[in-house]
Amino acid sequence: MSSAQKGRNQKKSAQLNNLQMDAFARSDVSPDTGGQEQMELEQHIAGLTDTNRQLKRKIFDLYTIFEISRNFNSVLDYHLLLDTFIFTSLAQVGASKAAIYLEQHEPGGYFLTRRKGSGKFPGEDLHFEEDSALVEYLAKLNRPATTAELAGDISTATEKSILTQFDPGLVVPLIYQSRLSGILLVADKMSGREFRMDDIEFLSILASQISVAIENTRLYDAEKLATKQLRAAQTQLVQSERLTALGDMSAKVAHEINNPLGIIKNYLLLIRRAVDNSSQSEQYVEIVSQEIDRIAGIVKELLDFHRPKGVKFEKVDIVGIVDDVLLLMGRQLESEGIELYREIDPDLPLIDGSPENLKQVFLNIIINAVDVMKDGGRLGVTIAREDGELMLRFCDTGPGIPPEIIPRIFEPFFTTKGQDEGTGLGLSVCYGIIKKHGGTIVFKNADAGGCFEIRLPINNQDKKL
Repeated sequence: MSSAQKGRNQKKSAQLNNLQMDAFARSDVSPDTGGQEQMELEQHIAGLTDTNRQLKRKIFDLYTIFEISRNFNSVLDYHLLLDTFIFTSLAQVGASKAAIYLEQHEPGGYFLTRRKGSGKFPGEDLHFEEDSALVEYLAKLNRPATTAELAGDISTATEKSILTQFDPGLVVPLIYQSRLSGILLVADKMSGREFRMDDIEFLSILASQISVAIENTRLYDAEKLATKQLRAAQTQLVQSERLTALGDMSAKVAHEINNPLGIIKNYLLLIRRAVDNSSQSEQYVEIVSQEIDRIAGIVKELLDFHRPKGVKFEKVDIVGIVDDVLLLMGRQLESEGIELYREIDPDLPLIDGSPENLKQVFLNIIINAVDVMKDGGRLGVTIAREDGELMLRFCDTGPGIPPEIIPRIFEPFFTTKGQDEGTGLGLSVCYGIIKKHGGTIVFKNADAGGCFEIRLPINNQDKKL
């Protein structure tokens, strides 16, 4: 390169430097200041990018919650709803185990209702107390909290034991109409990281939705149960009215039959004396006498159905009466190859009733059970207290009863036995006796066989049958 060319290049470089210095001078910005602004700009862009990511996550979470809420509101199966809620919570926050404790009024408290995932869970006997400081705190807090935050002096020893099984984790209160209806516990984030604010916000919104859905399913289940009980009561009322009408009619017929029957029997005695002593005449008279006695027995059963023997109620031990009947039937049960199974609650109260009439009911039911188990089987006797009543169940492993004829089994003269095996009045008399005791008797088919279920009131005033 010639010296002239070098001179021209140096001149151009000097002019370029001058132009750059003029530009900085015109903008009053130094080179160092420009680099700082570039750094701040990059930080601002990074902040906007992170904010945009968070907004996208929130939008996704809200859309997810919207879809989940719509599905929750369409699920009316209580257990399916709880399973869906827990699985959704686990999947969304990336946790490996969760459990939900729901309020139970009897006994009071929040008990383990559903659990999913891997790892160790608290025993089902551990629960949150109904009015504990922790429960009150969660109701007021109305947002998820960490297990570490709650496992302090505010928790009882039992509650600490539960929280320990979910540490580190989140405790999510389920609030319905300003009241704590349940508690969700989520733990063991699979990434090994702590729960983020996004997780907490998602579970908080989801909890408010599930609280309403749970109450809806509870109300739906309660309505189904009430409807079922109403239908059963209506069926029982119709059956009771029909049997009452049949009983009235049977009593009138029985009274009308008794009078001429007595006259016939008296004249039969006169005939026996008047006829010759031939064996054939004596045989005819004996046959007529036996048939008259059979008619008298049927009439007596009709009267017993309408009005069991008039005895005053007394305090009776149902378990003792059942034991007496089982002792009486013990040999026959053994000879027929029938295994006896008893399940009786301890310390059952005495009730007001007629021992002889109740014994007649239990004996009739057990005899029927033996009759339907020709090749042996199993007889189960259960006595317990349920809903303020004494409940007795006699279950056999026989063939059961066709559903279409169950409503008729307590009707007078209705029987599934052969013509010479019964009058069809046994269960009718049982129905009348239980009704006079202020109770109910029904038959239900079971998976193997059938059950007679008797309910008797515990607090019954003394009265006459």
